[in-house]
Amino acid sequence: MRVLIVEDENRLARHIASALSGAGHDSEIVVDGETAIGAAQEKRFDLILLDVGLPKMDGFATLQRLRDSGIAARVLMLTARGEVNDRVTGLQLGADDYLAKPFAMQELLARVRALGRRFVEEPTVQLRVADLTLDLAEHRVHRGHREIELSTREITLLKVLMREPGRDFTRTELCERVWERKHEYDTKLVEVFIGRLRKKLDAQPLIQTVRHVGYTMGEASS
Repeated sequence: MRVLIVEDENRLARHIASALSGAGHDSEIVVDGETAIGAAQEKRFDLILLDVGLPKMDGFATLQRLRDSGIAARVLMLTARGEVNDRVTGLQLGADDYLAKPFAMQELLARVRALGRRFVEEPTVQLRVADLTLDLAEHRVHRGHREIELSTREITLLKVLMREPGRDFTRTELCERVWERKHEYDTKLVEVFIGRLRKKLDAQPLIQTVRHVGYTMGEASS
């Protein structure tokens, strides 16, 4: 993968670049948010490792600018902050994962590999899984030719699942992405809304339970 490292600690940045190179990835280092935005607009990166504690413009503001600019690369936030509300803030702004400092390089490489297995989504106005479509602009859902009425929260949950069909989501992660809980996670709420979606989508089930994990979106096996 092509990886953009946005880190102002030079020694750490070089260490990360060396580890990525050893794992077969190409990387480029920048030390501030403005430069990162320019680099991401000029070149195509598969993944951006983005430090939160950047000078002038922090990682959250940088991430907001990247997403506003239509940059669809995966983003892994690197932060010394371990609070839940910081993780939620990053996810709300469009981050795909986070890793708290200090971290083991092996864990960073594992996160990079995991993110690399996910398809980098191009800007789109419609999501589709089997005969289910979600219009992101109009917030309208169809199963075949039938329109399905969903609440705003149900659409948000469906969008998370449909963006990465086949990926296993834990109940806690769905709470973070959909309900944006900052302290307590009510995973029973996820089960209730999954049940509602299943009833409304009916026909062949697309939302499947992953035992001891959570849920995934995909075509039902015949």
